[in-house]
Amino acid sequence: MNKVSFFLFYLVSWFFLFSCKGKPTVKTQAEKQFTNIELSEAKLFAIAKADEYTQVTVYNPWKQGEIYDTYYLIKQEDTEVPSDGHKVRIPISSLMVNSATHLGFLELLGELDKVTGVCDANYIYSPVIRQGVNSGQIQNLGDAFNLDIERLLMLRPQAVMTTAYNAEDENSRRMKQTGLTLLYNIEWQEKTLLGRAEWIKFVGAFFDKLPQADSIYTHIETEYNKVKELAAQQITDKPTVLSGQDFRGSWSMPGGKSFNAILFQDAGADYYYKNNESSGSISTSIEEALLHFSKADIWVNVQVNTLQELARMDSKYKLFKPYQTGFVYNNLRRTNETGGNDYWESGVARPDLLLRDMMKIFHPDLQPGYELTYMQKLK
Repeated sequence: MNKVSFFLFYLVSWFFLFSCKGKPTVKTQAEKQFTNIELSEAKLFAIAKADEYTQVTVYNPWKQGEIYDTYYLIKQEDTEVPSDGHKVRIPISSLMVNSATHLGFLELLGELDKVTGVCDANYIYSPVIRQGVNSGQIQNLGDAFNLDIERLLMLRPQAVMTTAYNAEDENSRRMKQTGLTLLYNIEWQEKTLLGRAEWIKFVGAFFDKLPQADSIYTHIETEYNKVKELAAQQITDKPTVLSGQDFRGSWSMPGGKSFNAILFQDAGADYYYKNNESSGSISTSIEEALLHFSKADIWVNVQVNTLQELARMDSKYKLFKPYQTGFVYNNLRRTNETGGNDYWESGVARPDLLLRDMMKIFHPDLQPGYELTYMQKLK
């Protein structure tokens, strides 16, 4: 190689070497280092933190292995994120909520003031939200399944927290067409009460409150398991339990894997359908209920306030032992004049209190000093 050729080779090599060094290395999604947020019971979402953003994944409960939606939570607007999800700047500053079941999480996190819109305001219990609706600070956008889309667009919240269903309804399609960010909170599809409550971490992530959400959930989980363990250690004589009532010729009983059946078991009660594999409800009749539950010790979750009201609905109710002994309970202790019931709001986020209520009803001596939160005895 002559001197000229050697010089040219050296110059090209030098230029290539230093031009490569001068370019920043961009990591691909697969190369990024993620820290997974530990989840104890919830199975339908995941949270992973990278340096630049937090990834929140919602899984499809109706199609195993599929992702329902993905969110990339960022604090700086110019942060680059993958294109397979929604970019959401946190903490969220305004939120429309279309299910009252999500309000309990927001209350525990101290974020009710971010709610600017709700559905079915008359059926909301939260005094804070109701006051906001009455003052005009929070908009009532109508029926959750027939949302006032025009008013929603005028409201223009940063995000809409909504539930999801197996068959997408027309209302969901219309909401998607608005271009608003939809946060799918499908806690109701979890298999356990604690799994449902752990969705506070999902909600907390969007308000940049993951540590607070984790602390709140840990307390709830600890309290729940404390009561459950007390029942397991102290109870040998289990009362039998009946749940619900007939509605237009059909009586929906909790399936053996349902939230209520789990509560009955954890609180130390015996339930006829405990070995049933359904996580939903079992459709039966008042005649079949009499066949299996006429001698039950305790009757819970009726939707009236007095025994007289119950008897007026159907005289056959008088044939059940709990009616005769007076051990009949509703879940209406925390309700308001328009029908809002906190059992469906804070109760979703506080299964420890639901369990304490059931334990107090089934075994009143095991929790001295505890008063029922959501349940009450019929007069």
